[in-house]
Amino acid sequence: MKPNNLIDYRKISNITSNDKNIVAQSTKMDFDKNTYKNELWRYSKNSWKKFKGSKASNFSMPQYSNNKKILSYIKSTKKSKKITISSLCFQDGNSITTVFETEDTIQSYYWASKDNYIYIVTKEWDKSFKSIDDKEMEPLYLENIPYRFDTRGIIFNKRNHIYKVNVSNQKSSKIIDGDKEGFISIGSIAEKGNSLYFTASSYNESGSMLDEKIIKKTGSKLETIHTEGMWGKLFIFNNELHGIGLNKRFEWPTNISIHQIKDTGKTTVLYQDLDRPITNVKCRDSFMYILYEDSGKQLLGKGNGKNIEKLIDEQLTISDFEISSNRISVIANTFSKQDEIYELKDKKLEDWENTPSKANSSFHKKTKSHECVYKRIDTGKSKIDAWGIFVGKNNPTLLSIHGGPAAQYGFTYFDEFQTYAEAGFNIIACNPRGSSGRGHKFLRDVCGNKWGVNDTHDVVTAFKEMVKEMKISNKNYGIMGGSYGGFMTAWVISHYPKMFKSSVVERALLNWETMVGTSDIGITFPEMYLLEEFDKNINLYRKKSPITYANNIIAPTLIIHSENDYRCPIEQGEQLFSNLKRRGVESAMMRFPAESHELSRSGQPVHRKQRFEAIINWHNKHLT
Repeated sequence: MKPNNLIDYRKISNITSNDKNIVAQSTKMDFDKNTYKNELWRYSKNSWKKFKGSKASNFSMPQYSNNKKILSYIKSTKKSKKITISSLCFQDGNSITTVFETEDTIQSYYWASKDNYIYIVTKEWDKSFKSIDDKEMEPLYLENIPYRFDTRGIIFNKRNHIYKVNVSNQKSSKIIDGDKEGFISIGSIAEKGNSLYFTASSYNESGSMLDEKIIKKTGSKLETIHTEGMWGKLFIFNNELHGIGLNKRFEWPTNISIHQIKDTGKTTVLYQDLDRPITNVKCRDSFMYILYEDSGKQLLGKGNGKNIEKLIDEQLTISDFEISSNRISVIANTFSKQDEIYELKDKKLEDWENTPSKANSSFHKKTKSHECVYKRIDTGKSKIDAWGIFVGKNNPTLLSIHGGPAAQYGFTYFDEFQTYAEAGFNIIACNPRGSSGRGHKFLRDVCGNKWGVNDTHDVVTAFKEMVKEMKISNKNYGIMGGSYGGFMTAWVISHYPKMFKSSVVERALLNWETMVGTSDIGITFPEMYLLEEFDKNINLYRKKSPITYANNIIAPTLIIHSENDYRCPIEQGEQLFSNLKRRGVESAMMRFPAESHELSRSGQPVHRKQRFEAIINWHNKHLT
């Protein structure tokens, strides 16, 4: 694909089914309006049809009620340049009813087990800000940190609330007041009997950190049953509360696991033999259906609480799934094929009732997709998974390093790899130690003094081995990566200064010392990985920072950073740019306004296109 093709493919998500029909969310970019368009598509009577009204509004988060009679979804309609109306709608047959509406944000919602109520989580301005017309110009008086969070912006002046809506008469009441309780965020919700469980974050007593809690609501009583954890989802299985996450947040990096959670706060990890990170769970008929990462794949398993059965083991990525009474439907993609919806049968993917979803068939007709070269490489100290795209032995080669580091490359359609390959570059990528998908020990093998040592050995060794495997003769090599991948890029070109002739350092962690005081996760993340508090071992923080070795860099370097990146603030990139210009190293900095750390994944479509073009032009200039 080419940068212009960003608008041609669809990302499919939020699949739901009522056993007869299947509904999913489609997200597509629009260059003209410089925005994303969310639509709902329904498969019914052997064909796929788009919901009416998609031109005027965005539709998202479809869910069927537990009895499968009502389809719910969020409808977002622009009222003015600054105001968007968010509505929760019900569709029963041809009848559509708006049951809840707000000028703030509907963050999520949850059907009660008997379908008589629906719980809605909103994000609203703090009561002291609601009366202010020009909120963006109001001075910020801060007493706590963090006060901002990447992609969410300023957070201290926003609160989450929970509303309970009566399905029969659409009357709503606020049952959790975030202003009163001081909830900066509310995450997942689960209902058991007469009690509602939810995760919520609020400032600790010193105002130096957000504490995440699991709270039980029975009647008007709120009881905190667990603190200091990190939870992505709560759910009920066999009438017991369970959660996906960590019992203690400072156990990170480790596998995100499934825990049974008692009202006493005691937690028990399930499926310990799996030793893989869990990304989602859905329950039906006394079984958990479990989505998990494994060596560059994302697969589906079926568990009874004690043992887990693999439902598929192919080279692909399942991003979402739905369990109905007669089938398992999945959204899946592969290295060379974008998202489509399939039926999972006999441990294989099949077209939905022999009719493909065709969400991306037109995209693949107009663009070329490159297959991968895959190899598990023994680096002498580890065995790591590596991928490549070969376009020609005489073509230049790019080494791409993923972020995280607790993330993974793999058998998934990645627009970055496809775009750079189409531009004429061989691509090499790998999952060094520190990546996810290979278990607890692998994840932690970059902590403390191992940071920048084990991972660098794996990345450099894998790159050399893949060059041999792909029989590439051209010695013009480029290197690039974002976030942790940006750290590794700067680290490698400062420790192996003659190895690469071109580099792109993107949204990078470059100086641990300043990150502590400027990043939204600066108090927690450095300590989790370096295993030392900043004030107690400042020399370690400097030793593990690429900026310390920046004087060694001679490779022409493009620095890409977003103005509103709160994860790796733009001062990180500015420090490197200043060093390179001061020493006369060929370099440039590209700053994207109104973008966050997520520019390459969810930034404005035009900016994503411009970013691709800048990267390709930079590597072309120095490698061809």
